[in-house]
Amino acid sequence: MPKILDRVAVEGWGRDEVVQKFPRGGLGDIKLGSQLIVNPGETAVFVRGGEALGTFEPGRYTLTSENIPFLTDLLESGLFGGANVFTADVYFVKTTDMTMKWGTVNPIIVEHPTRMPGASAIVGNGTYVVKVKEPWRFLNAMDAFRESVRQQDIKTRLDPMLAVMIADKLSELAAAKDLGPAQLQSFTKDLNAMLVALLQEEFDAIGITLIDFAINMTLHPDSLKVVTNMGYGTSYVQKQQADALMAAASNPSGGALSEVGFGAMGMAAMQQQQLQQQMMAQQLLQQQQAAQGGAAPAGATPAGATGAGATPPAGGPAPMPDVMTPEQAAAILQVTAADIIAAIDAGELKAKKIGAAYRISKASLEAYLAG
Repeated sequence: MPKILDRVAVEGWGRDEVVQKFPRGGLGDIKLGSQLIVNPGETAVFVRGGEALGTFEPGRYTLTSENIPFLTDLLESGLFGGANVFTADVYFVKTTDMTMKWGTVNPIIVEHPTRMPGASAIVGNGTYVVKVKEPWRFLNAMDAFRESVRQQDIKTRLDPMLAVMIADKLSELAAAKDLGPAQLQSFTKDLNAMLVALLQEEFDAIGITLIDFAINMTLHPDSLKVVTNMGYGTSYVQKQQADALMAAASNPSGGALSEVGFGAMGMAAMQQQQLQQQMMAQQLLQQQQAAQGGAAPAGATPAGATGAGATPPAGGPAPMPDVMTPEQAAAILQVTAADIIAAIDAGELKAKKIGAAYRISKASLEAYLAG
């Protein structure tokens, strides 16, 4: 049988306790005229039938229909018992700071499509400080309608949420600021400040304020391997560029956000040079293969030439380059370069745009041919 209560208050908090239900151990009928005591650093939320009746900040209150609006509503609805009592669950919520330790269990994947290799693996550890701002929203988001909820219970629910938040917000920053591995390697204070501002939007949705964020974020030592294993493609040229970006990350001045534009131009020039070197190497290899197979018959097209009427070098057709221009891809498919550009613009053929030029990987062309 429910107890009839004439005083509503927390008698004592357990270690690291964040939420405490009153009364403990079951239902309680609260007598009209009872004293409600909410101590500093607490908020009391009255709940009935899954709905919030009212929220009380620190202070001392007399629960009467004259000064508590929701009691008037209950009285008019005929929900009071014969002894002028009403039934409600009262959840006391601590609103003081909570310090949480946090570290990545698995690397956080940050996507940056405009910077090779398309994504980076980030790890981090440290502490963050939060406090409850909106108790009703917090109780719902944390599923905290229980006899007692401790800080570890909150941490268990927050940790995976925080990992998702950081991944989403860092990807947003990477896209907005054109960040790549070099900038993420030297995780600067201004980048951290922007991340905290974006994270607060997510914490608002669960009724929590982010007070401090002292988590050290850095690039995973095997970032390229991690993202490659997850399906982020790295052709020969992309891998070379990623290696160059990693080398740039060791430069103390390489991570400043003000240098992002310069880095983009420098890497585009580097990639163009690498493409030229690779094409020259492929042509030399084809010439060597032709020489080993004997002199080409009269009228044959020299090794490396393409187009209608071209004769493959001795020993079989020339291998498809790892990276091609639209013209090279057109020669292989026996179509025009305009047809290749149209397929790229339609999203049917994947390609990387470098400045005003497109480059097509062997894997993308093979996938296109496979339908």
